[in-house]
Amino acid sequence: MICRFDIVALADPQTLPRVLGCFAQRWLVPDRVVARREGDAVHIRLELAEIDEGTAAIVLAKLCEAVMVESAARAWIADAQALPAGRPVPVRAAQAVSGIAV
Repeated sequence: MICRFDIVALADPQTLPRVLGCFAQRWLVPDRVVARREGDAVHIRLELAEIDEGTAAIVLAKLCEAVMVESAARAWIADAQALPAGRPVPVRAAQAVSGIAV
């Protein structure tokens, strides 16, 4: 089973780092993260396969306490319902910044 977190928060430059920080404080790295901005809000979906129910409840409580988070919810889903894996960007396709290839 995969734990999916759905978060709606204020569209602020610090929103994503603070949301991810709730997971990092517990040495958790999400398997997938998707974020999209809609007006003054950002919708974030995170999925983790390696998390137990107790830890998921603690992370959800921390997310709900965050000032910029408007709402947060979690659900347990089957692997087949997980977000599709993204494709890695080839290094040669990266854009140049200030004349230096990234």
